[in-house]
Amino acid sequence: MDIILCSTSPRRIELLKKLVPDFKIIKPLYEEHDLELDNPFDFPLIQSENKANSIKNIAKPQDLIISCDTVVYLENSILGKPHNLDHAFNMLKMLSGQTHQVISGYTIIYKDKLIKKAVVTKVTFNKLSDELIKKYIQNEKVLDKAGSYGIQDDSDYHLIKEINGSYYNVMGFPLEEIEKDLINLGAIKD
Repeated sequence: MDIILCSTSPRRIELLKKLVPDFKIIKPLYEEHDLELDNPFDFPLIQSENKANSIKNIAKPQDLIISCDTVVYLENSILGKPHNLDHAFNMLKMLSGQTHQVISGYTIIYKDKLIKKAVVTKVTFNKLSDELIKKYIQNEKVLDKAGSYGIQDDSDYHLIKEINGSYYNVMGFPLEEIEKDLINLGAIKD
């Protein structure tokens, strides 16, 4: 059995290494796109399942596939990855001084088993000045991050006032929950 991470995200690769020293990385063959959904939890779950299914045919039957998708949810709006730096600025302006939810949906396919779960972390931002937002988007890689920010970049900027839930979920990979599922499936040891 090989464990396959269906992602090329450096953060997801780094986090899975905490659980599994050796795994394969395959870029999803599924192109992410906006979905019209009423429930914000459905978006990352559908995206993660589509990513996992996109490589199922090139994996061996005994392989275990893990995929994940993360969105930021604020005031009935799903904030995915920004289209450009202006979009990133506007997203961070919206998040300033507000509490939002980071929702990660992950999918694990292993033999005849399909696990799909959504994990939520509440994040409260400090009030951010326009100057701080501009400095942040100029110095950090924001275009590949849901909501235009990475919690791991925060030490120099102090965007985040409070976090309630999984830190790793905000990074885009709910490590604690995925670890429990991998143990239950017998893919890793406790």
